[in-house]
Amino acid sequence: MNRALALTVVFALAATALAAEKKPAIGNFPFWSAPKREFSDQFVPGLNATLLLSPQQIEQLHAARRETIDNETLRAATRKDPNLTDAQREAAHKLVSEAQTSLRIKVSNILTSDQRTLIDRINAVHLEVSKAVSEEFQPQLVASKGDDQLQERLRNEMRERVVADFRVKLEGLLSPNQKAAFDQASADEQEAAKNRKNK
Repeated sequence: MNRALALTVVFALAATALAAEKKPAIGNFPFWSAPKREFSDQFVPGLNATLLLSPQQIEQLHAARRETIDNETLRAATRKDPNLTDAQREAAHKLVSEAQTSLRIKVSNILTSDQRTLIDRINAVHLEVSKAVSEEFQPQLVASKGDDQLQERLRNEMRERVVADFRVKLEGLLSPNQKAAFDQASADEQEAAKNRKNK
């Protein structure tokens, strides 16, 4: 009897581990927006985890992306071809625009009202931080014109500052559960990126 119970527990643990491994991940889905980019990747690693998406939502979001901006018809139409006519380029641009609009609608229908509100708030905070850092660095960038190395160093400092300032402001927007999910996803994504670099 004890052996049967032990085997049942082992199988239950194994099934639980397999289910946890197969949980869908959202990855770097473009929920966010930035100036001149309607669909932007995460501003910092792990940001998508703040939405606390359900596995069903994740599957629906991946399907929506495949049906819209990642479908083969769109890829074929937008391949770089120097022989395209202006009309063909315009048609391809229209297809991209329609696919992006369709994705935006599908994503909006999949997400909850709270998730959509959080996205809007995070986008606003990122824009605010980006503008503040840009204004702070603008005089230095103007003064360093002609010095490519200094310009590059300043741009790198700006990016690092935006990330640091954004992370500080982000903490004020997140619930404890959202913060825990963000911290875990951020650590996981940074580790995965580090492992890819080391290969």
